[in-house]
Amino acid sequence: MRPGISRALLFLLAVSSLQACSGIFKKDIKQGMIEYKAEAVDSKDHASMTVPDKMIVKFKNDYTAAELEAGLGFAKMKFISDPVKKQFLSQVFFFEKKQSVMNMDEIKKTNYYLPDYDVEYGNQTKEIAGYSCKNATLKFKDGSPSYDVWYTKDISIKDPNWSNAYYKIDGVLMDYKLKKYGLELHFVATSVSEATIDQSYFTIPAEYDPVKNSELEKMFEGFYQ
Repeated sequence: MRPGISRALLFLLAVSSLQACSGIFKKDIKQGMIEYKAEAVDSKDHASMTVPDKMIVKFKNDYTAAELEAGLGFAKMKFISDPVKKQFLSQVFFFEKKQSVMNMDEIKKTNYYLPDYDVEYGNQTKEIAGYSCKNATLKFKDGSPSYDVWYTKDISIKDPNWSNAYYKIDGVLMDYKLKKYGLELHFVATSVSEATIDQSYFTIPAEYDPVKNSELEKMFEGFYQ
């Protein structure tokens, strides 16, 4: 085989390999999924089977839905952010099927649980799951220790954190920690892929009984203690 033909074949193989990794490293994805590795922040919880070890976030049209599973499947959770109605929906299976819907006032009281802070955007960069990410430092006004989170602007979700504690950061979080139902987890993105997501994924099936969010919180009391 002539050297020129050999080089051309190698080039075509390389292109085919990149295309096979659908969505990975692709900039400005508008719908798809992000997979995160999850670890408990508190070392005493690290080995617990009740702690989720990953999270899948699916997104489309600026809607997001985060799915976690814990306790060998005894607890399954999906948290949906509806940017149109400005609602935060919780779908929980924990021996029973329950759901709750929070409006903006309730989101601020429950999900904005961190002390008030300013954001200092840094100049550091690192690659996470193939995406260029920058650091942002949270400077707490009550004197609590500051810490960094890492985010990217290369995934197309408008105002992706409006319903969580990092509502002041405009970028998709790729390395951060978040607390829910008494458990604080550290999330680091491991992959990003483009995928077709049905819009119905961002709704909750009717068989989940509606309750107040406070009832969901009580369901998990002691589960992570």
